[in-house]
Amino acid sequence: MRYTYTAPHDASRVDHVGTYTRPLPVSLERMYENALDWQHLPHLHASSFTEIECLHSGAWGWRARVKDHKDRVSLLELCLERERRRWITRNLEGPNEGAEIWSHVFVTAPRQMDIVIDYFVPGVAKQEREKVGKAYARAYELLYDEDVFMMTERQRLIDQRLNSMRSEEVWQCQIPLADELPMRVEFSSREFLINHLNGKWVVYPAVCPHQLGPLTGDIDCAGQVTCPWHGYTFDIATGQCINVPHVSFGVCPMIQVQGDHLILNWAQVSVG
Repeated sequence: MRYTYTAPHDASRVDHVGTYTRPLPVSLERMYENALDWQHLPHLHASSFTEIECLHSGAWGWRARVKDHKDRVSLLELCLERERRRWITRNLEGPNEGAEIWSHVFVTAPRQMDIVIDYFVPGVAKQEREKVGKAYARAYELLYDEDVFMMTERQRLIDQRLNSMRSEEVWQCQIPLADELPMRVEFSSREFLINHLNGKWVVYPAVCPHQLGPLTGDIDCAGQVTCPWHGYTFDIATGQCINVPHVSFGVCPMIQVQGDHLILNWAQVSVG
């Protein structure tokens, strides 16, 4: 864990409990996107957050009530300062009220940066500051371990889509039947999943149309699949999102059985 502690000057009014640093293989765009993304907290970081209620949000940041795994409620505010390449997260109410976390990013190469996070927690005795700082650093190490996958996977899929815009459209493909489901296939420069639902073959996108999260989880008993990044749940039969009605799969290919093969075809289309 890349944690350092430097005792503040005795006259300091700031209770600095430590600094956490680490390199991240992401672009500044993905990093800002992640900082503003309050929705992913109770889904991707379920071990730290169980619920979130956003009160205000915008390009400036967000303010929300969050509940942790001990059912403690906090009012958090994140303010993004792009010109300074930093954001400040403040605990306005709840446990550790008054704490501030200052995150700075330093771009070191294309899609590569160092992040430096300073923790300020009021009311911590001098002899306890390093212990508290290490606890914050461990928590943030886990959060960024989880965030890195989301950011890099999203970047990969964005790059893939940009590259596919220059490729030729494929109107039909033939896929051998397989025992293991779901089957992941690439068709017309897009990734789809093929699965079995209520005695019928179904095909749907392998990524969530919201932020390109993986829809590779099992279909539940209601015929729905959920994105683990933001909790968007989709009805496989209709392609519609259950909890965010304006989001949907869009156009998906038809699927037919032909002997020991499955045929995907754009000639006739369906949303599910």
